[in-house]
Amino acid sequence: MPSPSSALSRRQLLRTAGCTIALPALASLAELPFIDTLQARELADNEPADTRYQDPKRFCCIFFPNGVSLPPAGHPDHQTWHWFPHAIGDDYQFTRTLEPLSGHRENLTILSGLSHPSMRSTIAHITADSFLTGADSSRVYANSISLDQLIAKELGQQTRFSSLTLSSDGGVGAPGRTQTLSFSASGRPIPAISQPRAIFNRLFGVADRSLEQQRREFGRNRSILDNVLSETALIERHISASDRRRLDEYKTSVREIEQRLERADRWLDVQRPRVNAADYDLDVTAAGDAEEYIRAIYDLMYVAVLTDSTRAITYQITSEDAKGIGDNFPKSIGLSGHHSLSHGITSEKGYENWGRYDQFLARQLAYFLDRLHSTEDPYQGGTLLDHTIVFYGCSTSRTHQAVNYPLVLAGGKSMGFRHGAHRHFNDSRHRLSDLYVTILQQLGIEADHFADSTRSLSQVVV
Repeated sequence: MPSPSSALSRRQLLRTAGCTIALPALASLAELPFIDTLQARELADNEPADTRYQDPKRFCCIFFPNGVSLPPAGHPDHQTWHWFPHAIGDDYQFTRTLEPLSGHRENLTILSGLSHPSMRSTIAHITADSFLTGADSSRVYANSISLDQLIAKELGQQTRFSSLTLSSDGGVGAPGRTQTLSFSASGRPIPAISQPRAIFNRLFGVADRSLEQQRREFGRNRSILDNVLSETALIERHISASDRRRLDEYKTSVREIEQRLERADRWLDVQRPRVNAADYDLDVTAAGDAEEYIRAIYDLMYVAVLTDSTRAITYQITSEDAKGIGDNFPKSIGLSGHHSLSHGITSEKGYENWGRYDQFLARQLAYFLDRLHSTEDPYQGGTLLDHTIVFYGCSTSRTHQAVNYPLVLAGGKSMGFRHGAHRHFNDSRHRLSDLYVTILQQLGIEADHFADSTRSLSQVVV
């Protein structure tokens, strides 16, 4: 049990973070670290008792598109504006591109050489869809469950929201040009939220209907889903094998909706965390100042972690093409559009300008890591960053090359991650899905395989 002074500091922390977490009636607090309040719910009859206060382990994925500045050896900007450090191991030096992250050197690992083998020879602008899934769309578009949704499936029952899916564009986009990183078990895109106020309301807003009205609506929706499944059962005996596969995918989607309704119903009686909306910039838009908008999204990700509202978050800063709203983000620092930057390397200061935008994105990531690292975890010892994996990266290196993804793995020290180095992997032996297996294992999820993985990566753990 922490000392009274420790307890006081945690109460102050929660208040300065702009939130208070509602505490339901508990028989005893003797076995819990003292915090102001604790979000919890009654356990279902078939749930083991130790899930109620399990120490939170979280995963956040942040994606940016269009590759990074990689001036070749011999170019005047090679030493300063090359995204990857020039040395491998513990003694690397940050270039100007990633220098904003230097304060977190001991809390992050820079990764090079990893990618999804099946997508290496494809049109690079369709690779964002498979970034978290590892699915092979090199011939025919197909997708599968994303890493965050597998984590949500395993850990999501402990929080109000199994996952939080965000992007600057919002929605789902089109196959090959999706505006979301998250895909369900049936490979369907999960719509992303883009407006800060909508994100805040999803997490902390007060429902405009009574509990009784919400339960009636859940009941009607479940009845509709039951009827849909009954109707499909009548016709599946009379259709072809290919149609039956399509019908199975449809039924899987229906069951996923049903599961979401069930979890929403279970949480109706649990008061949401009380968070002061005035502490957050909720009216900024992606069409305005890029730094203000991205930091508003990071602030909401931070408070979602702090209040243990979810354990799995994805944020797609920009969609992988030249049309998304985030393509204009570089203009906020006096540069041209992101896609044109990635194609402007032959112009004067082409690599430097591209590197300056990479640096801008790194500065925003540092802001998010700063918030997590400076906040004591109210549920367990250490900081929020110690108990949160932050995975940052892109599915192309140079603009149209889906190899050697630029990646940063940060946080998660309490889960056994070893940081402070630039780790390079041989792409003939290792693949990005190997890292995903490692992430799952360090989150406490039993896994020896994900997508096309062949092993786990012992190099990034203690």
